[in-house]
Amino acid sequence: MLSDYFAVEPKIVELLETNKDILAVNTPFSVDDMLQITNITPALNVIYVGDRVGESVGQGRANTVTQQWLIVLAVRDASSQLDQTSNIRKEADPLIRELLGKMQGFNPQVAGFRSFERVDAGVQIGSSSGFAYFPFLFEIKFIN
Repeated sequence: MLSDYFAVEPKIVELLETNKDILAVNTPFSVDDMLQITNITPALNVIYVGDRVGESVGQGRANTVTQQWLIVLAVRDASSQLDQTSNIRKEADPLIRELLGKMQGFNPQVAGFRSFERVDAGVQIGSSSGFAYFPFLFEIKFIN
């Protein structure tokens, strides 16, 4: 049994805080909550999405579980308006590449957990005038 069900969250935050271009790493409960705190950018938001429960092991006493963690990059660029958004993507590009390089295959070194894998986010990119967010979903397996 795990001693801390959310033990990987501080490991993710610690990893992402090493990016000198990121001004904040937040841990909101949802994308809606994240949108209320978008005053500091560029920022990364670490959101626990939930679990996918797999097959039972040990005569039903445990299951393989896949935790899902959504990492959302939020960026602002005043020159990026609704009809001209290429500048905001240029700003986001190196941050996205660094995020993916860090998270894909990241092993948080927490007992019982494996390494992170990237999967389809299931959340679309969002934007408003001068602001955009880019969601990336990562999964990590353990036995519970």
